Amino acid sequence: MKRILISVIFITLFLSGKAQLKIDAEYRPRFEFRDGYYTLKTDESNPAYFVTQRTRLNLNHTYKNVTSRLSIQDSRIWGESKLKTDVQGLSVSEAYFKINLNDYWAFTAGRQAINIDNKRLFTAANWNQIGLSHDGITLDYIKESFNFKTITAFNQTKISNFGTDYSALISNYKFLNVIWLEKKFENLTLANLTITDGFQKEGTTNTDYYRFTTGAVIKYKKSVNDIQLRGFYQTGKNKTGQDVSAYYTSASYERKFGSIFNLTGGFEYMSGNDLSDETNEKDNAFDILYGSRHWFNGMMDYFSTPKTTKNAGLVNGYLKFDFIKIKNWKLSTHYHYLALANEYVYEDEKQDKFLANELDLVGTWMVNDIINLQLGYGMLFGGKTLEYVKGVEGDGLQQYFFTMITVKPTFFE
Repeated sequence: MKRILISVIFITLFLSGKAQLKIDAEYRPRFEFRDGYYTLKTDESNPAYFVTQRTRLNLNHTYKNVTSRLSIQDSRIWGESKLKTDVQGLSVSEAYFKINLNDYWAFTAGRQAINIDNKRLFTAANWNQIGLSHDGITLDYIKESFNFKTITAFNQTKISNFGTDYSALISNYKFLNVIWLEKKFENLTLANLTITDGFQKEGTTNTDYYRFTTGAVIKYKKSVNDIQLRGFYQTGKNKTGQDVSAYYTSASYERKFGSIFNLTGGFEYMSGNDLSDETNEKDNAFDILYGSRHWFNGMMDYFSTPKTTKNAGLVNGYLKFDFIKIKNWKLSTHYHYLALANEYVYEDEKQDKFLANELDLVGTWMVNDIINLQLGYGMLFGGKTLEYVKGVEGDGLQQYFFTMITVKPTFFE
């Protein structure tokens, strides 16, 4: 029945002379070797290695002022299913339509994967094999150098006659609103990102907590120089109802040396709780919300959420060296200095804020137009405070290796 339905849809779209249809796919298996990834290995630990794979079938259709996209996805670990069994594993990655109201305004509704700014606070989470999509509506306005985007989502788990109880998925947001404003000048770009997310209070059916995150983005790009500054503030209440007062700042400078390599230096600062102050009742740990949790603070993902530093915040100083053109290769070397932003107490004593040094090596090879091969190796050298934070005594070199091949064929266009 499914094959017949797909065939009917295909023929209908094919016979529509004014329509445009593209059918493509993505196959992405990734081998990972974890020997100190995310948390410290001990003298009793054994390395973990496995293969995950993401497979997507994408249908993109355009007719007059309407664009639609359907992306069906299967994400799995090789060997997770018993042989000779039929295990349901398909899901919908994206399913939306977009209507261009005129030359400037566009309206989108459905399941969408969205990237905003540098993906730090709002991303499609492409590294994760599952990805991140939102069920909602988007309104876009683009005119020359001005860009406006707003996203609104309201989540429920069932159809009801009364009430909006979301207890079944209490950890997910119940309400989301995003506003992105961007104005481009000759060499300067100014932007504002505001995110409001609401969560249902646990044990209730009609009480919600709202958190507000807003901030500015300043980018200056001229010739071979690229300077970017960001600052955000969080307030309101977190998922547990605790008052929030947190902030985030970052700065980066990138210099291009011809078409051969780039050099980038910068830092990130995420505020945290002072764990030596037992009188503080506020949550001062900045949360990166729905942003990228990979690469920014090192590929080994030791510090991706507030809880990974016991809510004491994070300082990330980095230096990146990227060869961008060597016979279809891109080679990158990234160094990270990682430390706590605030005080951490262990056995009634304040500890050194230094956490670790991390070195990441990544190579990307564009084999041809549809095949991409990527290899990466990360090493982390932790301090004593990292052992206290992770709750284990580390042993030896903490390391991580992956190799990933991505194939994106186009079946019909």
